[in-house]
Amino acid sequence: MYDVEPGSFPDLLAQRPVVLFGKWRGSPSGTIELTGKSGRGDYVSRLDVSTVQADEGNRALRYLWARTRIAELSDYGFGNVSDASVKEITELGLKYNLLTKYTSFIAVREKVVNPNGSAEDVNQPLPLPVGVSDLAVGSEPEILWLLVICMIIAIAAIYRKRPFTRLRASWTA
Repeated sequence: MYDVEPGSFPDLLAQRPVVLFGKWRGSPSGTIELTGKSGRGDYVSRLDVSTVQADEGNRALRYLWARTRIAELSDYGFGNVSDASVKEITELGLKYNLLTKYTSFIAVREKVVNPNGSAEDVNQPLPLPVGVSDLAVGSEPEILWLLVICMIIAIAAIYRKRPFTRLRASWTA
């Protein structure tokens, strides 16, 4: 076995499985032994790997291994990732077609749909996210009307208050 992820085995807790990924060269032989302590005493489990056959249904395991390896390389280099880690993360992303901090997906259309090469700009409206009002877009007529109404209310409140203030001043004098 080689390239086992995670590199150090975490503690096993109730209802929290420990998942290990690794690669194997050659024909499978031998046994894997899992030992530990449980509430009932010592625990031992053995798996004879010579009886295990490769299955095409498990193709996703290689991608899970790569994702785990990328996560471990990224987590331990938070803020200051070494050049070697960046290179390994990039290579893993490209080899396994995974999105990383250093790789991205680009869609390339193989069929040429505009053979003469002239381009035309088009304003394409986009939908707003769920729950976002149309007022978030900017200078909509509703916003202008709302501002005008607020100004009228403010002016009316100012003029309405002035005579009342004068009346009260003359009454107390």
